[in-house]
Amino acid sequence: MLDIEDSIRDQINHDLDCTEASPREMVGLLQQRKIAGDDDRCPTVEERLKENYRSPAKRNRPLRGRIVHR
Repeated sequence: MLDIEDSIRDQINHDLDCTEASPREMVGLLQQRKIAGDDDRCPTVEERLKENYRSPAKRNRPLRGRIVHR
């Protein structure tokens, strides 16, 4: 998997189009994962965007520079 990631990053860094190769390679990796016995479902883009990676301290801190309407 890291080889594919390196390959895609290299294409991107050289301003090459990797849109065709990337999905094909990822489907191959998913098939290999299923063959190996991993049947976990991959999260959708929407699910990934809803995840909160901020630390609890930052999550509950009041916003700085908030505009107050009078």
